[in-house]
Amino acid sequence: MLVSVVVVLVTAGFARGLWLSNLHNGLLALAFTAVGAYVLFQRPGHREGVLLIAAGVVEAVMFLGRQLGGLDASAANRWWGWLGVWPVVVALALITVAVLCFPDGRLPSPGWRWVVAAVVAITGVCAGLSALWPVEYASTGVSTPHPINAQSPAWAVRWWSALAHPAYVAFQVLWVVALVVRWRTVGGRTRRQLTWLAGGAGISAVALLVGLAGWGTPRAGVLAAALIPIAAGWAIVHGQHAAAYDALSWLSRGGAHATDLPGEFARAVGQAMAARSVVVWAGPPGARHAVGVWPETDETLEDHGPFGTDDDPGRHVRSVSLRGEVVGAISVDRMREPLSVADGRLLDDLAAQAGLVIEHEGLSADLAAQRRAGRVEGLSPREQEVLELMSRGLSNAAISQELHLSIKTVEPLVSSIFTKMGLHPDAGSNRRVLAALAYLRG
Repeated sequence: MLVSVVVVLVTAGFARGLWLSNLHNGLLALAFTAVGAYVLFQRPGHREGVLLIAAGVVEAVMFLGRQLGGLDASAANRWWGWLGVWPVVVALALITVAVLCFPDGRLPSPGWRWVVAAVVAITGVCAGLSALWPVEYASTGVSTPHPINAQSPAWAVRWWSALAHPAYVAFQVLWVVALVVRWRTVGGRTRRQLTWLAGGAGISAVALLVGLAGWGTPRAGVLAAALIPIAAGWAIVHGQHAAAYDALSWLSRGGAHATDLPGEFARAVGQAMAARSVVVWAGPPGARHAVGVWPETDETLEDHGPFGTDDDPGRHVRSVSLRGEVVGAISVDRMREPLSVADGRLLDDLAAQAGLVIEHEGLSADLAAQRRAGRVEGLSPREQEVLELMSRGLSNAAISQELHLSIKTVEPLVSSIFTKMGLHPDAGSNRRVLAALAYLRG
């Protein structure tokens, strides 16, 4: 719906004629709105998509307002001209917050909330001054009279000069600072996304310099600025696809040790799903235990019953099946962010991969138990004494006579030896012989 509204506004503006000084606003409106809508289609509820599409709507209103207020100076268009001027700072603020939150829709750190609060406060003051008085009309080319006050008082002009234009520069400096801060604190995939955004900005900057050097006008760079939201949207969506590939190919690339597989798998799922936490559970329903947790925690996680019964829309669970049998589950916490269609398919694929990880974990445990079988560590001195006599070939009765113990005392000792050595009843093997061999090897 918003895309349709923006298309109608921009089309109506172009129908009034071509005004080169205002053309960039129409291009930015279409670019921001289309990219924001595509991001929201791929990632429903993504904050970056919301900010981009909001900036597109504001740019579309400004474009139509300036087309009507700049190409037709009749008093009938004075309110449209007014809408083409005062939302400038609102558009800049939305773009600033979008850059601060790029690419995952979150600020670089909680401390940046104060920066956003300052941006919002400055925006409110500047937008209020521009809405009440024609303090910015001269710089926009809008020729219609201001619909509220025809003249600006001296104090309003002073406040505007002291606050608005420095704020515009400060907002753009914030773009660079935020990207540099995020670059220094993130890994390779997010850096690639930042590179895409920087590439779009670089092309715009080159066009600006070429335009100034060749034709003495910045218009080429201003028009090329529409490439920046396109680059941002491509980076967000492409980054999601790259994360999916990384998650599905993590084992072949990582070479994780056997004991690290569940934890490494949980980390891969968390990064691919932009999750706050991930738990890989092993075992049948009602008797699950956590085998992989990301991020790592010292807390003991327990299975509190059937999964999928929570009302939290940010908690997503997939059962893990292997050869038709449920062997575990994956629990993903995305801070109340719903899954897109692509996210749902990725989580299904990861759940299928989790079955192999859980099976590997079970085989590793069985192998460790087999390796422990036959070891004499952990036997008490009396049990070792009984095992030494067993290795000589003595029966339980002979051992009881040798140690001056009753047969009812020796038999439990022998059973305890078998249990501690991992020698379980097996019709195909003689536990006494295996225990004796293990003792002799020791």
